[in-house]
Amino acid sequence: MEKLPTPWELIKHSVEIYFKKENLFYLTKINLFGILASLAILSPLFLMGFLGEEGPDLSGASYIIIILLIVSVVASIIWGVWFQTTIIKAVSLVFSGEIKGVKETFKLAWPRVGKYALTTFLAGLAIAGGFLLLIIPGILLFVWFAFANYIIVEEPIRVREALRKSKSYVKGYFWQVLGRAVVFVLFYILIQVVLSLIPLVGPLVLALFSPYYILLPYLMYQALKGIKGEAATTVSDSGVPA
Repeated sequence: MEKLPTPWELIKHSVEIYFKKENLFYLTKINLFGILASLAILSPLFLMGFLGEEGPDLSGASYIIIILLIVSVVASIIWGVWFQTTIIKAVSLVFSGEIKGVKETFKLAWPRVGKYALTTFLAGLAIAGGFLLLIIPGILLFVWFAFANYIIVEEPIRVREALRKSKSYVKGYFWQVLGRAVVFVLFYILIQVVLSLIPLVGPLVLALFSPYYILLPYLMYQALKGIKGEAATTVSDSGVPA
């Protein structure tokens, strides 16, 4: 059985891809736009004190203000899901060497937002249920559904099929996927600890660095697709060796 690339190989490839000038600029633009738009949508809640230390006093608020607040909450949720879907789409485009504009990337991601939200909800519900019953079922479901979000964004398929497909990719590679996931988490923690030690700049870099957390497991997903014979694991422009 063909083995997955080692965690260190995947980390090395991810760094090569992410810090390639055009890729870094593109992903940073996508992320920065998403963060600024999120703050704009949440601004009414900040103004009303919902996100402050003390809750707002709505005793004298008009129905219009309450409706605006409800709209702001709903809009922020929808935008948050769209933003996450777009980040995955952007990573996919970087990997394939088909970088688009920021506006076009968000447009490409929009048709998959609903299915992405449902996939995330169902997978999260199943994993949470598994952990509530026993730890082992939770870990099992977590690994099985690890790539469902990537699949649902990339492919025009149903949610159930995306979950099944993720499980089929993991079949025969459970321990390899789990082991690499653990290494990735430790690597993420190391990044956060190091950057948090840098005043002001560190937290900013961490915020703009978030697409990298999608890219690293995405490379493992593509490696599994290649092993299963469904896709090439590399593209010359991406920096991942053939």
